[in-house]
Amino acid sequence: MAKVRGILRDGFVYVEADFDKLYRQGYGEIVDGSLEMHPLEASYLVWEQKMEVFDENGKNISFEDLLTIMINDPATFLKYVVYSDLRRRSRLVVYERATEFLRLYPKGASIGERASKQLILPLSEDQPISHDQILASLEKVMRLRKELILAVVDDEMNVTYYEIEKFSPKPRESNLKDIPEKSGVLIGDRVLIFEDPSGLYSRGFWGHPIGIEKPEPFKDYEQPLQLPLIEALYLVSRGKLKVGNPKGNIIGLEELRKIFSGVRDNAEVKERVFSYWRDLGYIPKAGSKYGVDYMIYERGPGLEHAPYLCIASDVRGKIKPIDLIRAGRLATSVRKELVVSLVSGEDILSYKLRWFKP
Repeated sequence: MAKVRGILRDGFVYVEADFDKLYRQGYGEIVDGSLEMHPLEASYLVWEQKMEVFDENGKNISFEDLLTIMINDPATFLKYVVYSDLRRRSRLVVYERATEFLRLYPKGASIGERASKQLILPLSEDQPISHDQILASLEKVMRLRKELILAVVDDEMNVTYYEIEKFSPKPRESNLKDIPEKSGVLIGDRVLIFEDPSGLYSRGFWGHPIGIEKPEPFKDYEQPLQLPLIEALYLVSRGKLKVGNPKGNIIGLEELRKIFSGVRDNAEVKERVFSYWRDLGYIPKAGSKYGVDYMIYERGPGLEHAPYLCIASDVRGKIKPIDLIRAGRLATSVRKELVVSLVSGEDILSYKLRWFKP
């Protein structure tokens, strides 16, 4: 098959004849009777030896020449990496000139036959992005009634894809009113309940009975109960727990918060997110073994595997895409969903990620 011939003019590559097939395959835009292609699109065709490009004087323009045109714009080069990856996977993907996205069509589609359902946002794995930027992109895509895919490019130009969507967990029944009031003592970053610890673990999975590896759901234990400081903070704030020091002096809520801030980064954010999930009737537990802030249970440990892993952050905070991918890969491997819960003023906003295979 003869190679398509293109002419580089004013920063674009023009195909002036026999371009119908290329157009149906998602290449370029028809302008004044010619197919006008961005160098990104032409670069891929040249690399695949399906096109030859010349300047207006007849000089051959190489793949390197076309790449040089893009190299001063890192975002465009990143788009090229993702674009070429999807094309090699036999996916119909269209370069969006006016947005930060690539447009992905259903498998087997041709231009004009089926509508695009997904927009792809290319990201570099080590380039931090703020959560509000992610949410802004998600809002933009949702207004277009499409789905957002994050495409994260690593140092070796491998691409990992994740679907991202807004997430509003449905409220569940909370049994906080059934929990008896207790008293505990602060030791280090733990609160221990020695006297009458019953009713906390059995009525809401609060804390962990000391010496019991896997407590049974709804069972009361006589062993002392240890509460992580985050859980103690919540119970104190809801009037269900009083905490004292080893000398018997009561420690107030604000003082407990100061202590918590001394042992945990972003303590206020983590407390806000923890309280949000608990208020909704879910059961957050420490998620450090999975590299996240919380495992989120719907019913409780021993009754199910936690369906969610949760990262807590401020909406203005930044995250490296590689950290999202690491957490997402782990969540996928243990059959959980990754949720990012963000403090935004008085609200908590969440989005959810899942691995996507193009």
